[in-house]
Amino acid sequence: MKPAHQTRCVTEALARLERVFVEKPGVRLTTAAAAQMAGLDRQVCRVLLRRLTQTGLLEQRRHGVFVLRPSEAPLP
Repeated sequence: MKPAHQTRCVTEALARLERVFVEKPGVRLTTAAAAQMAGLDRQVCRVLLRRLTQTGLLEQRRHGVFVLRPSEAPLP
């Protein structure tokens, strides 16, 4: 079982990364750019991007660019 602190940190990092994409619809980010915008380590960001892709929030396009899935984009 993971310590509560570790689980909370992962949850907070996921939420921070998710906000980067949801608050800026249309943004296209590489792992490095997403890590910088979310204030995360690049390796950690890579794992979290994979998780957000698996859950269907993001999709990965050519050249490692991540975008919000069109069905997940907020309405104007």
